[in-house]
Amino acid sequence: MSSMRLSSHPVRRTSVARPEACAKSFGQLIQIARQGDGRPLEELAPLAGLTVPEWEEVEAGRIPDTWEEVLLIAQVLHLGRSWMPYLTRRYAGAWQK
Repeated sequence: MSSMRLSSHPVRRTSVARPEACAKSFGQLIQIARQGDGRPLEELAPLAGLTVPEWEEVEAGRIPDTWEEVLLIAQVLHLGRSWMPYLTRRYAGAWQK
């Protein structure tokens, strides 16, 4: 007889999440990557063509207007290809209507 176990951690599906939740999650990913990078925000923001307050807005959940801006932020943070699926899903989810 088999038994089915329920996971103690529910699976979140970002693709069906509200746009606001996707934007917040996107910002959290950028914040985590920045903190792991170790360089100060005052150094990173200009490299991405952003002011410090603009970068902070992204981390707070403001989605960049273009995918190119996302790629520039990812490049500045030296994020590899492994980050792209996560950023892509959240960026696309934030623009859902």
